[in-house]
Order: sequence, then C-alpha cells, then structure tokens
Amino acid sequence: MQPLKYIFAGVVNTAIGYGVFLALITLFNTNPAYANAIGYGIALIAAFALNKIFVFNQSTTDRSTIPKFILAFAISFTINQLMLLIVYQRMGVPAEIAQIFAMVSYTVVFYLLNKEFVFHKKQH
Repeated sequence: MQPLKYIFAGVVNTAIGYGVFLALITLFNTNPAYANAIGYGIALIAAFALNKIFVFNQSTTDRSTIPKFILAFAISFTINQLMLLIVYQRMGVPAEIAQIFAMVSYTVVFYLLNKEFVFHKKQH
C-alpha cells in the first residue's frame, strides 16, 4: 500500500512542480534548469507533509527528519538536474519531454531515500 500512497503523493507533487516548470518556460521563457529548481522548491513543502503524514504515517517529527529529508531531496534533485541536462542539452530532446525522464529518476531515488533513510522506522 505504501508504494501506491507514494505514487499518489508524487502525482500531487508532480502537478505542482511540473505546472510551475511549464508556466515558467512557456510564459516567462525561463531557463529550464532554473524553472526546474523553482518548481521543485515550491513542491518541496507539500512533499514533506504528504510523505510524512500520508505515505509514511508519522504524526511526530524527529529532530533529524527535516535535515534528512532535505539531504534526500538534494541528492534526488541533483540526479534529476543531471538527467534533465543530459537529455535536454546533450541529446537535444525538448525540455518539456526531457523533464519527464528527469522526474522518473527523481521519483525512484527520492522514494528509496525516504523509505530507507528519512522516515525509516527503527525496529525495537
């Protein structure tokens, strides 16, 4: 059930992040890398709340959770940016399509890091 909850939360985050990304590149001609960073930044707060409460069922926040979440995001986002740049700049795929490939890499890495590192419940 947890992977399905993560996918649902991911759809919400994707709608937020990709919506901002598309608006910035189409309406304001923003550089795709900057638009990507802004989109992910805006979706980050929603991602934390959805993952913490909805996906991983945690009602309290341990002091280490937020730094771990930010680190997991930074790692996942770095991979996303690299994928975007490779597919967009090196392979010549339009940014709108390249970002889809980048989002897949982000999603897989971010889920695994959240599951095993950020919101991992210690066994007693």
